[in-house]
Amino acid sequence: MGKKINLFLLTIFFLLFSLSTHVLAVDCPVPDTGQTKCYDNTQEITCPQPGEPFYGQDAQYSCNSHSYTKLDENGNDLPDGATEWIMIRDNVTGLIWENKTDDDSIHDKDKTYDWQNAQDAFIATLNSQNFGGYSDWHLPTIIELAFLVDRDRCYPSINTTYFPNTMSSDYWSSTTNFVGFPYYAWLVYFGSGSMYSDYKSHDYIYVRAVRGGQSGSFDNFVDNGDGTVTDTDTGLMWQQATAPGTYVWQQALSYCENLTLAGHNDWRLPNINELQSLVEYEGASPSINTTYFPNTVSSDYWSSTTNANNPYDACFVYFFNGYMGSSYKSNFDNYVRAVRSGHCGSSDTSTTTTISGSTTSTISGSTTTTTINSTTTTTSPQTCISESIYGEDSDETELLRYLRDNVLSTTPEGQEIIRLYYEWSPMLVKAMEEDEEFKAQVKEMIDGVLAIVNCE
Repeated sequence: MGKKINLFLLTIFFLLFSLSTHVLAVDCPVPDTGQTKCYDNTQEITCPQPGEPFYGQDAQYSCNSHSYTKLDENGNDLPDGATEWIMIRDNVTGLIWENKTDDDSIHDKDKTYDWQNAQDAFIATLNSQNFGGYSDWHLPTIIELAFLVDRDRCYPSINTTYFPNTMSSDYWSSTTNFVGFPYYAWLVYFGSGSMYSDYKSHDYIYVRAVRGGQSGSFDNFVDNGDGTVTDTDTGLMWQQATAPGTYVWQQALSYCENLTLAGHNDWRLPNINELQSLVEYEGASPSINTTYFPNTVSSDYWSSTTNANNPYDACFVYFFNGYMGSSYKSNFDNYVRAVRSGHCGSSDTSTTTTISGSTTSTISGSTTTTTINSTTTTTSPQTCISESIYGEDSDETELLRYLRDNVLSTTPEGQEIIRLYYEWSPMLVKAMEEDEEFKAQVKEMIDGVLAIVNCE
């Protein structure tokens, strides 16, 4: 009889999480920048503690760390210690990259092209040869290419364990500079990791092919009606308005760390990859979705990322056209927009989420109080499914909390999932305590949901 009850509960749980995968519109997370060192205005320092100067910079919020897998000519995984490989899979974005060689083949690291031939000659040849068993190779977009940069390294600014033949030079993207310079295309300089545009006719630019990606949606933003905007593609929640005034870098860090907005107090200054994820390169002055971010200034916005090649500088995005560069941290002319993401090493100690005007979810310590349509449920750790399986402070539990408060809570369907989840939690947890096999089955289902969210 007990196993029949557990099977029934498991079926209910499966249906809830199957529905949630349709509500969760997180396509792919933004990869971490790779920066692990902390800096003040001039040099590397011991990473500060909360409340200390320069707290809140890139290295202190690790999220979606770089992860790569070497692949053979048939796309099969190889061990990290393999000495020969044909392609590299980015395990965060799911993109597959060409590995460059030093053998005078078409993949040779020294071969260069102008922008048109990079596509019409190089990419076309790879596809006609069915390189790696695929015929859908393309020139990477500027965002795809920029996300390869490792901000802890210079010359080249990329993980050379997996990308060993990368030149400390310029690489073409497929993205045209639409803002007044259609004869320019965007480049990434893999010496320092900076980004700019140049004449498409220049034939001395390097190329690395990629496959996958490019799907980006046009309706990925949700206006939460409380001064915040959620990007359902990346899972990030943004401050909708530009912060008042301009800031030097240290002030920008402090402003975001001390910000309380829409009931959240875990805001931070975005790293350079997160900030770039907002850029719409076909837009002009400002190059951002102004429906959701209407008062964006066509100027420089600080990121939390230091230029590892010159610690006097921090990286910024110029929202006139999407240019990414760096400037003196003492520059007081730069603007700020804060970001938050509950599964990126942050801790929101006073979170209030409003759903349909009458729903409140408050997390305080280890107790969750949820009010949905005037019905209040208080859940302690022993009756919370995720905490029972993964632990209260685990990455998995943090991610599930984030999805609850920032994705599910934004739609009526998601709100119903939250209600049912807390209604069934006590019975499910009790069943898991009595049956380890059932607990393993529930964990397997949640693992599947988390894999979908993380673009597996």
